[in-house]
Amino acid sequence: MGIRQSETKVVSSFTTDQDGNPTGGHTTIEFHGPLDASTTVIHWQDGIVDGEGQNGAFVEDVIEAARQRIQFFNTGKFRCRENSIAITKLEEALQWLDWRTRQRLLQDVENTYDVHTEDSG
Repeated sequence: MGIRQSETKVVSSFTTDQDGNPTGGHTTIEFHGPLDASTTVIHWQDGIVDGEGQNGAFVEDVIEAARQRIQFFNTGKFRCRENSIAITKLEEALQWLDWRTRQRLLQDVENTYDVHTEDSG
């Protein structure tokens, strides 16, 4: 997506249980530059968070990392309208995901594979 001219490849592999519920997976980000190559792997949360706690990244974690990175750019000479808008949109995404979690908590379906009902709030 976009017009970046890097040799970056993003590949995701997501897993499900026998009922089709999300159980984790990973995303690999490979960069091949003229002098170096590197790989970053995101291991996603595997299943629901139960008594053993979080075992992988949540989408919210990755969005927050991206928000912090763009905010870092925006504190220096690369401050611009486009960065500010991107930060706002990432914050909005986090707010919607937080709203979803709040609805799931109110409906007593958080940390289950039960779906929540939509509330226009």
